[in-house]
Amino acid sequence: MPAERTLTELATDVAYQAGDLIRNEIRLARAEAVEHVREMGAGLLRAAFGVAFAGSAATLGMFGLAYLLGLVMPIWGAALISAAIAGIAATVFLRAGLKALSTEKIDLPKTSRQVARDLNLIKETIT
Repeated sequence: MPAERTLTELATDVAYQAGDLIRNEIRLARAEAVEHVREMGAGLLRAAFGVAFAGSAATLGMFGLAYLLGLVMPIWGAALISAAIAGIAATVFLRAGLKALSTEKIDLPKTSRQVARDLNLIKETIT
């Protein structure tokens, strides 16, 4: 029959396992945070495209306005239509990019669930 473990041995074992548990939770949190940073990078890319289209829209709009004011042939109409299309694209990209950059997405749901499960397991083990 195995010998009963002493309180010191049990406390040492619990401390060792708690250390492992904390290290694993930190690894999970880090992996989850890296995933969120990657998603934010994609949002930044879309926002950059939006800024590029906004710059194009403003430039083409100004050219169209200049042609319109100079009463030059229908090239101004094409420039204004191009500017409107670029403006719409800029709006779509900027909104998508800003939504992806929302701070509401910065959370660690997997880590939170795992920590809650671990705490429940510890409570059950102690009682």
